[in-house]
Amino acid sequence: MTACLARAFLWLGLLGGAATGFSFTASAQSVPVVEHFTLRNQLEVYVIPNHRIPAISHMMWYRIGAADDPQGKSGLAHYHEHMMFKATKKLKTGEYSDIIARHGGQQNAFTGYDATSYYVDIAKEKLPLVMDLEADRMRGLRPSDEDASKEKDVIIEERRMRTDNNPAALLSEQVNAALYRHHPYHLPVIGWRHEMETLTKNDALDFHEKYYHPNNAILIVSGDITAAELKPLAEKYYGNLKPAKIPTRRWNQEPPQLGARRITLHHENVKQPIFARSYATDSMGYGKKENALPLFVLSQVLAGGRSSRLYQSLAVEQKIATAVDANYNPFAMGPAEFSFDLTPEGNTPLEKLETALDEQIAKLLKDGISDAELTRAKTQLKASSLFERDGLSETARAVGWVVITGQDISYFTHWSEKIDAITSAQMLAAAHDAFNMNASVTALLLPEENK
Repeated sequence: MTACLARAFLWLGLLGGAATGFSFTASAQSVPVVEHFTLRNQLEVYVIPNHRIPAISHMMWYRIGAADDPQGKSGLAHYHEHMMFKATKKLKTGEYSDIIARHGGQQNAFTGYDATSYYVDIAKEKLPLVMDLEADRMRGLRPSDEDASKEKDVIIEERRMRTDNNPAALLSEQVNAALYRHHPYHLPVIGWRHEMETLTKNDALDFHEKYYHPNNAILIVSGDITAAELKPLAEKYYGNLKPAKIPTRRWNQEPPQLGARRITLHHENVKQPIFARSYATDSMGYGKKENALPLFVLSQVLAGGRSSRLYQSLAVEQKIATAVDANYNPFAMGPAEFSFDLTPEGNTPLEKLETALDEQIAKLLKDGISDAELTRAKTQLKASSLFERDGLSETARAVGWVVITGQDISYFTHWSEKIDAITSAQMLAAAHDAFNMNASVTALLLPEENK
């Protein structure tokens, strides 16, 4: 089992990721159907019928994530996610994954800041088996001391491979720590190593007992099934699980940032310097929520492919960058980051990239977005959505983030119409709010010899 340590942006390719060359025409057939019901124990259930193939994606979400890690125990949510694949009341360690594989399924899980999710893609007729197994580990988790010890070694090794030996990941971790001084998003999802080393089986079981109950969960099933078919199964396998009192989420709020922050990281594994800039800003669940979708479209205008504004200016015209990326995820419960990553052309000094980026941001804030740029960005985002949302697990993941962050399901079913409704004036207003240097971190990743 390979855990995926990522923020909500995991699903963004589905609702509009990299630019494509396809045209898009809205039609009644392009609007997906999402059905919903709630069991007596308050387990929420969403069904996304897709009858193209006799398969389903079963995805159980929990309203708990790395932002809920207790003080001094960073990485606990992720550690617990790993423990969910160990022994249960019914199964020995390893049996869960073996059973899923033996019946032709694929399973995995991921921990984010806002939520944790466990999913299985499998033939439709195996759905009762999957639900029986999921109900067992929701309330029957029984890892051994040996399981706990081995899995702690696994997550520490995962950190070593994915973060400690990856300069870009180390830089990202340091940027988050600088961008958020008080909000829990300043912690790495995988945890700080010295705190990971102190995690115990009892920590994981206490975490499980507090949060892993049906009234803190959301079941999303995508595929060859309807709500009418699923409801009896949900009642049979999950309906008898008792709800519990879930502790109220209490996240520290970030105080106002009063000055720009800078980080320079030198690392022996760096061959290519990188310039990065991140702004803490609004999201669908935080701050001026009306800014979220305009900023998402703006990220496409600025760096959505080779036709984007920044790529044309920095890579094509000035020839000072080989790669230009802008990332913004609107679906977060806390603040979001609008970030830029620029790779220099040849020996171009990073200071030159910084000056060029600042000039482009100043031009944007002064002149706004052209009609042609706005139309192109919307077309690209809608085309990406249309062609990528056919995947069963991808669709379930997208709906999951919409629900987890408290949005109306129309953000999935009528995503294209919502993108179409964004105006250049909204984008300009959101840009003025977002691109505040006093709420930013500028980061330079350099080779060790340049230290």
